Amino acid sequence: MKKPSLIKTGLSVLLVLASIFLFVAEGLPEECTGMIAGRNTTVDGSILFVKSEDDGPREVDYLWYIPRNTYEPGAVIKLRAGGMIPQVKETYAYFWDQCPGTAYSNQFINEWGVAFGSNACASKEDSVKEVEARGDLINGGIGFRLRMILAQRAKTAREAVMIAARLLDKYGYSASGRNLNIVGPNEAWQLQMARGKNYVARRVKDDEVAIIANTFSIREVDMNDKDNFICSPELINYAIKRGWYDPKSGEKFDFAKAYSPERIHKSFSNTHRVWNLARLLNKNFPLTLKEAEKGLIPVSVKPDRKLTLKDVMAIFRDHYEGTPLDKSGFGKSREYKTSPHKTPHTICNYGTHRTTVVQQRNWMPVEIGTVTWRAVDQPCASVFVPWYLGATRIPEPFHKAPESLHTTQKDLLDYHFKAPPETWKLDMESASGLFACLGGLVDTTYGKTIEYVQKIWSDFEDEEFALQPTIEKSALELYKQDKELAKEFLSFYTESQALKSLEVANKVIYKIKWHLWGAGGQNKIRVAIKVDPKIYDEYVGEYDGSPVFRIRVIKKNDRLFCLIEDESQFEIFPESENEFFLKKVDAQISFVRTKEGKVTKLIVHSGGRNIPAKKIK
Repeated sequence: MKKPSLIKTGLSVLLVLASIFLFVAEGLPEECTGMIAGRNTTVDGSILFVKSEDDGPREVDYLWYIPRNTYEPGAVIKLRAGGMIPQVKETYAYFWDQCPGTAYSNQFINEWGVAFGSNACASKEDSVKEVEARGDLINGGIGFRLRMILAQRAKTAREAVMIAARLLDKYGYSASGRNLNIVGPNEAWQLQMARGKNYVARRVKDDEVAIIANTFSIREVDMNDKDNFICSPELINYAIKRGWYDPKSGEKFDFAKAYSPERIHKSFSNTHRVWNLARLLNKNFPLTLKEAEKGLIPVSVKPDRKLTLKDVMAIFRDHYEGTPLDKSGFGKSREYKTSPHKTPHTICNYGTHRTTVVQQRNWMPVEIGTVTWRAVDQPCASVFVPWYLGATRIPEPFHKAPESLHTTQKDLLDYHFKAPPETWKLDMESASGLFACLGGLVDTTYGKTIEYVQKIWSDFEDEEFALQPTIEKSALELYKQDKELAKEFLSFYTESQALKSLEVANKVIYKIKWHLWGAGGQNKIRVAIKVDPKIYDEYVGEYDGSPVFRIRVIKKNDRLFCLIEDESQFEIFPESENEFFLKKVDAQISFVRTKEGKVTKLIVHSGGRNIPAKKIK
C-alpha cells in the first residue's frame, strides 16, 4: 500500500520542522514477520504470538475498543468486494488495532483472548475474475472482513478456524494468499489460504516455535489428523489437478511448495528473514543461509532455551547484526557505520510501524492472563507497553484520528478505506506521530544515539517486567471480589504506562537533539511573548524552499501555523515580532523583511541548518 510521501522514490529527505529523515522506497516489499511460541518453549508456560506490521514508514495506527453489539434479524455484513453475509444476533467485544486504508494490516484480539494477525503472501492461484467465473469466489469472496468476523464470533482459536473454514467453503477467499495466525489462551493455529476455496490450518505444537514471513510456511499436511489439521476438502486433489503436486513422485504433499510461486517462496525477502528467526531461536539451527535461500526453511524451530518476553522482543529488534547479511558495519566493528535499516529485508525495518507480543496464560482469568505488549513504530527505537485484555480504556493519543470510529456516520468500509487526507499527516500529539519522529531522529544518527535510546527503553521495560507479578496479584485479588473493579485497576495501570511511554519519548527526543545540536544554541529555553495578532497577516502565504520543502503559513483564531508540503501542521510561537519557535519540535522560523518592511522570505533554523524559503504568494 502506498501513501503520499513528502519526497518520492529513493531519496532520503530532511523533514525540516520534524528533524526526521523519511526513507521511502518505491515498491517496498511486504515484510511483516510473525512467530508463535508454544507453551513448552517459554519460561513461564505462556503462548507467545509476536507480529510486526510492515507497510510503510508513514503509516499510522489507531487502537480501538469495540464493545459487544446486538443485531436485528436479517442484519447483514457488507463485504468489500460487494457481497454480503448474514450477521449473528450478538457479537463479542474486541480490540481493533487499525491501520487505515489497508485491507490486511489490522490486528484484532477479542474479549476471550483470541488474537488475529496476518502476513501477506502470494499463491499460484488465478485472478479474481477467473476464480469467480468457476464458482470459487461468491460475489468477489471474503477478505478484509474475515478476521473481524472471527473476532466477533469465536470463543477459542479452534472455533475461529472452524468458522473461517465454513465461510471460505461458502464464499471463498479474495486475496492471492494469506497467512492468518489465530492464537488463543489454550492453543494457536496457522490458517493459510489461497484465493478461492483452498486452505489449510495447522495447530502449533507446544514444543515448537512457528516462524512466518510473507510466503506459505506449512509444509507436510495430514488431512486425516483432525486434531492438528483443518483443510479444505479438495486441497491435495486440486493441487494434483493443477499440476502443482505429483503423488507419483514419491514425495509427501508439501503445501508451501505446491501452492507458493517459486520466485516468492525463494525470494531473499522471505528466506533471509526466516533463516534469521531460526538462528536467533536456536544457535545450532542446521540450515545454512545458502540452503535457506533454496526455500528449505521448516514450518517451525525447536529453540535452544526457554524463551522470555525480553528474548522475543530482542529478536524482533534485530537487523542481522553479526551475520554476513549485515550492511551497517556492526558485525565487524561493533559500531554502526550507517543505519541497519538500510540493510535489505531486516525483521525491524523502515516500514515497521507496529510490533506486538501477545502473551497468553490460561491459568489466569483472560482479562489478566492475556496481555498485548505493543510497540509503536520501529521496535529498536521504541518501547513495548503492556495492554491488559481487561483494560478497556484507551488514551486518546493512541487513537487520535481526524474522525473517530465511535462518532463517524460513515459505513465501516468508507471509514476505513476513505479516511481523510490528514490521517497521514505527522501529528506530534499522537503516539504514532511521536514515535515516528523518535524513530526517524534515531535513524539519521543511529550509531550515536541507539545505545542511549535502547538503555532508556530497556530500563522502562525491566520496570514493567518487575511490576507484572505485583500488578497481577493485586488484579487477581480484586477479581475475586469484583470483576469490574479488577478491570478498572488494569485500565488505570495500562493507561498510566502508555501515557508514561509518551512522556519519556518526548524527553528522549529532546535529549537527542540537545546532544546533537546543543552546542549550536538551538535548544535554549524559549518563552512565547504577546504580539499584536495583526502582524501575523503579513506572514500568511506560501514559501518555496526547494528542493527541501515548501511551507504554507496560515492564521487561525489569532494563532499562526505552518504546514509542511500541506501535510504536517505545527503551531509557531513568537519570541519577537519576526522570530518564532515550535514547542514540540526543535526548530525556529525567522521572517525576513525588506527595508520597506515587506516580508520576502523566511528562514528555518533546525539541526544547525539555516534554510531559506522565498515567499511566492
